[in-house]
Amino acid sequence: MRRVFVPDFAPSRHGFPFPNTYPPGAPVVELPTPFGTIPLGDAGGGLCGGMAFAALDLFTFHQPPPPAPTPPVFRYLCRRLLDSFNLPGGVLKYFDWQRRPLETRGFAGVAFQDGLSKLTIEDEWPKIRQLLDAEQPAPLGLVKAHSFNPSDLGKNHQVLAYGYSLDEAAGDLTIWIYDPNYPGDDELAITINLLDPHNGHDIAHSHEGVSIRGFFLTEYRAPNEPPTFE
Repeated sequence: MRRVFVPDFAPSRHGFPFPNTYPPGAPVVELPTPFGTIPLGDAGGGLCGGMAFAALDLFTFHQPPPPAPTPPVFRYLCRRLLDSFNLPGGVLKYFDWQRRPLETRGFAGVAFQDGLSKLTIEDEWPKIRQLLDAEQPAPLGLVKAHSFNPSDLGKNHQVLAYGYSLDEAAGDLTIWIYDPNYPGDDELAITINLLDPHNGHDIAHSHEGVSIRGFFLTEYRAPNEPPTFE
């Protein structure tokens, strides 16, 4: 059994101590224009990507998280949420993944569409493992929706991985995560079996059970300056 953790990282110390809930109708960003300020987005749907990125920002710069979602904190989380989408490619990846089946589709022994399990296990997990083995947290996009409807993109989620355990022989993988929906939980993890990925595998969440269809590494770029909340 191999176990790897990012040294000194813990959701109870480095994650935000408040949950990922905000008043409906609060804009994610306000865009100034010659015709006035235009609000975009709705923070009522959550700022999980912003919270995951901001937690990694703070960890990178050795800063503690702020105790409350004050207006400056809220604005920072909104900015990092937009960064976490990696527009336009990031959103297109969520949509591509949420429309796929778990299992690889094929005919006469020839695969014509990779399933989410194959993409997760063979394409994404090695990249995630490389970061964690290098003692760096890894932001993850969790695909929860199964839909061709773009409006269901908001049902997907983002977290921050900081460790894993792997039984190579059995294929059982556990990834420990900071999930902004569950502040302060140092035992929260997702689990998947890595064997035979083309047949499709469910992914379980500690609090939500089998609720994840696939996950991928989110492209992260650290800010040039330490976070400020002014």
